[in-house]
Amino acid sequence: MMRDNCPHCKVHRGHKAGCPLENGPAADPERYSLENYRKFLRAKCNLPSDYGVPIDPSDIHPWLKPHQKAAVEWAVRGGRRALFESFGLGKTVQQLEILRLILKQTGGRALIVAPLGVRQEFSRDARKIDIDLRFIRRIEEADVTGIYLTNYETVRDGKLDPAQFQAASLDESSILSSFGGTKTFREFMRLFENVPYRFEATATPDPNDYIELLAHAAFLGIMDVSQAKTRFFKRDSVHADKLTLHPHKEREFWLWVSSWALFVATPSDLGYSDEGYAIPE
Repeated sequence: MMRDNCPHCKVHRGHKAGCPLENGPAADPERYSLENYRKFLRAKCNLPSDYGVPIDPSDIHPWLKPHQKAAVEWAVRGGRRALFESFGLGKTVQQLEILRLILKQTGGRALIVAPLGVRQEFSRDARKIDIDLRFIRRIEEADVTGIYLTNYETVRDGKLDPAQFQAASLDESSILSSFGGTKTFREFMRLFENVPYRFEATATPDPNDYIELLAHAAFLGIMDVSQAKTRFFKRDSVHADKLTLHPHKEREFWLWVSSWALFVATPSDLGYSDEGYAIPE
């Protein structure tokens, strides 16, 4: 019977003299142990690294609610994470607190990019947790360490370079979905690629819009869009952005997404009370 190549001695059909694998697992029980096999499988898992900083939960501002504190702790530890939370769960204050905790350990400046219409909401929440937030349109206005707010048009038009900030967060980042595959989206990724700590916050995106999810992952630096397409999806030779998830990759895909994105519809999704959030029929 023909034998396969030996992975140890690299010869066809058989083993060199003294090969430790000649008699299989019995010859090297340590190499073939269950724990070593588990280590081998864990090494093959393609999960994003933690890019963040250590955090003591007691450092989180006491004004935040329990589910907000949990999300903030997870995001700061990850360093590049997305908060996909339903309206009303406090994404504004979470972004502010995430950036405050990052700067507490790293120093420097942080930038929030948001639609112009939510400027007052950010200012109001910043005062609640003792943050001095300033709105800017040019980098010259960011003259001290702290958290700054600007709008998407300012960044898009090149009036402000995000690379000069230590951390950044995109509010209502679902706007990226309209950039997918376009020059504007690629430009946004290029502008932020040297920002060490990156975050996003938006209402829960459509789970069936795979292109949108991949755009978020690409912005955060988790995985390139083309790489993710190749890894998880069937390709359509006619329609490049028509993606069908491989059935055998479905569980792996959603495990991967959940490693960098937090989907929350109600506080109870994280194990906390929905009191004050339950909407009447």
